[in-house]
Parts: sequence; structure tokens; C-alpha cells
Amino acid sequence: MADFVYDKKKNTFTGHGESWDVRSGIPGKYSPTPVGMYTIPKDALMAGSIGHGVPHNSKYALAPYSYRDNKGFAWFLWIGVGDLGIHPDGNIPGTKGCIGITNSDTKKLFNKFKSLNTRAVTLQVK
Repeated sequence: MADFVYDKKKNTFTGHGESWDVRSGIPGKYSPTPVGMYTIPKDALMAGSIGHGVPHNSKYALAPYSYRDNKGFAWFLWIGVGDLGIHPDGNIPGTKGCIGITNSDTKKLFNKFKSLNTRAVTLQVK
């Protein structure tokens, strides 16, 4: 059983007893995250600002390219394939195939990923 599941039909991302709303892709331009099983490698979480206990990467910190929730918090979790990842999707609607979390506050999910960052995590996209 996967640690997390992205259900494309329900537009939900679930895991560890929690659920978040998502979107993936941009209709007519980018496809959603492909169906399959993914192994997210350890240390794949990056924060958009320094001081969150995970690596800082300026790619995810500079507007308008940052992946921020509606509270301004930016982070990115690489899922182990290409440039695909999981990130907040609050300031720029839609993704280029990533899983965009649309909840206004994504800090709780970030903290969950941070607590799991020392091991590989499984993701099922169905």
C-alpha cells in the first residue's frame, strides 16, 4: 500500500489519515501526472525559503515561478521522475504535470513530508 495516493477522478491527494484538494496539468496544454507507482527518494523535499529544516532551492523561491500556497509558503517535493513533483498551487493556477495542492494553507502537508524526508516514500497515481 502506498504512503500517499493521488486520485485523478476525485482530484484528491490522501495519505496518513489526511486529504488535500489538487489539480494537475493545464487543460489543452499540459497533461496531468501519469498513472503509476512512484518512489519519492529521501531528501527530495525543497523549501522556497531558508530556515525550514530542508534544502533551500532558489528555483522554487523566486516569483513568479515559485510554487506558493495562498499564505505565501513555497515548497516542492520531487517525485523521482523528470521535473514532476508535488507543490502548492495557489498563486499560479495549474501545473505542467505536477500535483498541485490547492488548499490555501499547505504547511501541514509540508511538515508531514518533512517528517518523512529521511526515507523513500511511495506515491500511487490512479
